[in-house]
Amino acid sequence: MMSRRRNNENSVRVTNLSEDTREPDLLELFRTFGRVSRVYVAIDQKTGMSRRFGFVNFVLREDAELAINNLNGYDYDNLILRVEWAN
Repeated sequence: MMSRRRNNENSVRVTNLSEDTREPDLLELFRTFGRVSRVYVAIDQKTGMSRRFGFVNFVLREDAELAINNLNGYDYDNLILRVEWAN
């Protein structure tokens, strides 16, 4: 079960997502690097479209680091992702 609270220590910020990206999409992409505890995609309340950024929390910090190293600059949905530690 995924927690709704974010643990910033193991959290990565993902930007340059397409407007169609949803939480299950990010979960599918990121879970190959380790156990994911939470996924959040910011949605515009007026349009229902992605605001083109989100957060992924990992159970282990090492898995988050692995995801950053492998997915920053990754071509996803014809866009280049930016993946970095969440502030």
